[in-house]
Amino acid sequence: ASNWNQARRERAEERRYYAQIVDDLRKDQATLQVAIERTAGHDQAAEKTLAAISAGAVPRSEPAQFAMRIHYAGFLYLPRPARRTYDELVSTGNLGLLRDPRLKAAIADYYEAFEESRQWDGLLRSQQDRYWDLTAGVLPRPIFRAAIRGRTPAVTEVEAQEILRRARARERLPDLLMGMAAHHERVRRDSEMLAEENRALVKLLERSSR
Repeated sequence: ASNWNQARRERAEERRYYAQIVDDLRKDQATLQVAIERTAGHDQAAEKTLAAISAGAVPRSEPAQFAMRIHYAGFLYLPRPARRTYDELVSTGNLGLLRDPRLKAAIADYYEAFEESRQWDGLLRSQQDRYWDLTAGVLPRPIFRAAIRGRTPAVTEVEAQEILRRARARERLPDLLMGMAAHHERVRRDSEMLAEENRALVKLLERSSR
């Protein structure tokens, strides 16, 4: 009877862990979707900034948007996994509660894939730092303040043209913007692949936690 009760408790713990991992994975789904959307927006900002620099003109209908694009073109959003439950399983030695070796391997593979996608974080952050250094002084302080608060600043056509003049004076800026576009695409590609792996793993876990 004692062994039967112990086995029952372990099965209940196993189902609880599966359910908690599913909760973590659903948080990852939201994080990865944000990464996909943000990198697409930052990439578009970089492309339109490049086009304005190449043409030597700011679209008359959007001087404020042009200024904000220079700011957002230098952003990199790097998603991180919600892995509290998995780390708990590893640290407590409770991985043995998960009886299905294939499912256990699938969970480990997912988190390993997420970590592998983060191997470039140092390079990406250094690229972002170079962008900020190169564009220092291009944008007026009010634009930064507005961007931090998620507001669109008031920018006249004359001010936008001056911002463009400063940007075009930074000869390395086009090359750096092209590099940022490549990094945006890498983050978006990795996020899409992880999201697909995530959804497949959630289906497996949901079946196992019943």
